Amino acid sequence: MIIRQETCVGCGRCQPYCPTNAIHFQDLKSTVDQEVCYECGCCLRAQICPVEAIEESPHVYEYPRALRKYFSDPNATHALTGIQGRGTEESKTNDVTHRVGPGEVGVAIEVGRPNIGMDLKNIQKITRALARAGIHEIEPNNPFLDMIQDPLTGDLKPELIGERVLSAIIEIQVKRDRLRHILRTIKGVAREVDSVFCLDVYTMLEPGLTVPPEVLEVIESEGFSWRPNAKINMGLGRAWERKNS
Repeated sequence: MIIRQETCVGCGRCQPYCPTNAIHFQDLKSTVDQEVCYECGCCLRAQICPVEAIEESPHVYEYPRALRKYFSDPNATHALTGIQGRGTEESKTNDVTHRVGPGEVGVAIEVGRPNIGMDLKNIQKITRALARAGIHEIEPNNPFLDMIQDPLTGDLKPELIGERVLSAIIEIQVKRDRLRHILRTIKGVAREVDSVFCLDVYTMLEPGLTVPPEVLEVIESEGFSWRPNAKINMGLGRAWERKNS
């Protein structure tokens, strides 16, 4: 984002709307620190500027900076997936797509969070730890996969290391018996990451809409607390039943 200096009146109204404090005064005008800005667009969407001095930079869609917008602006459509948001639709549409079937689990690592964010150097710590542990099953449609230069080492493309995103999602799909290994790996690398992230574990429900007990046992025994969430596509939730009838 940029603030046109010839138009800005220096009222400072935009500054509280930046989640990363990238907007500050310089020579009595508000200006954007381009290194800190995540291109999330919050300042522009707030429509708080009385003189409409805020606008997108003409370079916002240039690679690699475009990644900031794709993974930070909820209104941006990712160039690779054609989907708005930081990840794919797997966990939200699994009752229809069945990407994660019986006996499987999906694990989503949501790195960074709004108002905090994370630089890709820290995200690389996670991808390297996963690779060292032999975990390479990143969802093929996950937009984060395109950032990885070497799946065997987990190294990201070098030109991306200086970039920052408010949030990104690394999605993995494995058999249930590998869940414990993944959780232990993530718990181990969490000590090295200089930001916050959270985990999602998703799987198909048992009859009676119950969570598979073996999945809960692994989560709890590894020291994680959990909160149930369900995302069901109304009218389509019996797709698995139809497929097998």
